[in-house]
Amino acid sequence: ALARDWPAAPVFGASVASIGDLDGDGVADLAVGAPYDDDGDGENLGAGWVLFLNDDGTVKGEFKISKKNDVLAAKLDQDDLFGWDVSGIGDLDDDGVPDIAVSAPNDDDGSGEDRGAFYILFLNADGTVKAEKKISDSVGGFDGNLDPRDNFGISVAALGDLDGDGVTEIA
Repeated sequence: ALARDWPAAPVFGASVASIGDLDGDGVADLAVGAPYDDDGDGENLGAGWVLFLNDDGTVKGEFKISKKNDVLAAKLDQDDLFGWDVSGIGDLDDDGVPDIAVSAPNDDDGSGEDRGAFYILFLNADGTVKAEKKISDSVGGFDGNLDPRDNFGISVAALGDLDGDGVTEIA
């Protein structure tokens, strides 16, 4: 299991990924994880951020994705560490807006502690979450058998379209 009492701060920037040009201004934007964020009812629920960038690399705007601001339908629990890793996955739903994958490696789906999960977040151009899909050993179509403390989703990455079906695969 991942340390539950380290660190005392949200660790903004624990993971960072380019997600493409979300807002259509010609400049690539970023997803940033903050897995120890306490934004909500509990400790270490975690959060993700969408940072909109200027062409000089400065931040022109941001949107926080967390339990507290009600943009997630997901039930994040204490110590889930949502945002441990983030990855740009391209435009998975083919709406012209890039989407992201966000991990929650201490999620307790299934019948054991810290089996892990990750979320596919379908985004709007303003960084809000249009829809989400959770992938764990009990939801989302993943048929793998996870054991307690496997921390599935501790790292997420887009692999491209490996099987030629037009859909990006995720590791």
